Amino acid sequence: MTRTVPILALTLAIAGSATAQDYPVRPVRIVVPFPAGGPNDLAVRPIAQKLQELLGQPFVLDFRPGANGIVGNEVVARAPADGYTLLVISTAFTINPSSYAKLPYDTLRDFTPVSPLAQSDIVFLVNPIVPARSVKEFVALARVHPGKLNFASTGSGGGPHLGGEMLKLAAKIDMAHVPYKGAAPALTDLIGGHVDSMFIGAAPAIPQIRAGKVRAIGVASPRRAASLPEVPTFDESGFKQFEVDSRYGLAAPAGTPAAIVSRLNAAIAKAGATAEVKERFGASGLEAYTRSPQDYANQLRDDVAKWRKVVVAAKIKPQ
Repeated sequence: MTRTVPILALTLAIAGSATAQDYPVRPVRIVVPFPAGGPNDLAVRPIAQKLQELLGQPFVLDFRPGANGIVGNEVVARAPADGYTLLVISTAFTINPSSYAKLPYDTLRDFTPVSPLAQSDIVFLVNPIVPARSVKEFVALARVHPGKLNFASTGSGGGPHLGGEMLKLAAKIDMAHVPYKGAAPALTDLIGGHVDSMFIGAAPAIPQIRAGKVRAIGVASPRRAASLPEVPTFDESGFKQFEVDSRYGLAAPAGTPAAIVSRLNAAIAKAGATAEVKERFGASGLEAYTRSPQDYANQLRDDVAKWRKVVVAAKIKPQ
């Protein structure tokens, strides 16, 4: 007996396939949940411009800063799942579930990961007056003088803050946290000797490192930074799997068709491989970085779990 496929189901299937093949047919909005000119902007802008060339429609940046990215994240969580609203996500995206008592969305349920875009190296700096030229020496110093050393951060609950808390837990040392409103004032006070140490992206720190105003003693990445090949990783310094990541990627609202996600993922990989994007990323201290949607989803899930462990172990009270 021949089974008849319902006309409506067949029509919807054909329409869905056509939609994915034709996508995009109008401009795509990319919500950036942090201010223009910052690292999220630098990570997405070259890719967005290249996507326009590859897919034939404008990819327009829509800046929605506020509440450590939560404002913009909510905009995308509530947007139609049609591929025409995307979100730039960074480390804050995976930290917020632990740093905030309540979010207006579910980080892992309400978004569909599309692809990473770029990553940058995080370095651990000390003021030159601190008598430590390696992570091991810094840890030894902190153990001899418990509670005397401190570390700056770009704000409570951010990656640099949790990086310092991770170091305290991994090394079993006691350091005071000194939060600032951004990387620039924190780095300024580190140079001035008002604080002893901090985690920060390599790009803004390199001029100060080269000038001898701060000392880089560790890279919190799986491999040495291309821009600072002389600085060992934390892994090389005896702290296995110690990583304070700085990654940027794109996500869509949950339920976005898999074919559209796949089309975007392939275009992003192609864009990131171009010499133009690599050059622009290099000037900003970034490196193109892509994965499949499923691999990226797994990575985000692992990152959420990692930061939750740090927040709980460090007894950081959610905001």
